[in-house]
Amino acid sequence: MFTSLIRLYAFCACYSLILIMPGAVQAQHVVFEEEPGIRDLIDRYVTANRDPSRLIDVWKIQISATVDRRQMEQAKHVFRQRYPGYTLNSTYTEPYYKLQVGAYVDKRKAQSVAHRLKQYYPGVYLTRDKVKLADLTD
Repeated sequence: MFTSLIRLYAFCACYSLILIMPGAVQAQHVVFEEEPGIRDLIDRYVTANRDPSRLIDVWKIQISATVDRRQMEQAKHVFRQRYPGYTLNSTYTEPYYKLQVGAYVDKRKAQSVAHRLKQYYPGVYLTRDKVKLADLTD
């Protein structure tokens, strides 16, 4: 048993020396040649996707919809006291004043936040919207 371990150790040591011998590994040099038209397309793609005015499809969490503006303002005040770290937006789409939280690209993240908000806002639900790239929550 002991001699088998010594043989195994000697084999592993010799094998590893063969692998790491100087000159055994040679570096390869790879050159990419791209056409100017391809580089131009890539540059335009990068520029378009960094444009802060570009609209992105997002998930928002609607916590309230009411026809009474004062009621919406009160709900906004209470929400900001309970959840100071969240982005809250109010919109008016006749005849409703709506309060929406966040702007999430990932639906699972929006669902996670909605689940936390259900303690005080049991009627929350997710809505789709478009926002500028600069207005993303996550």
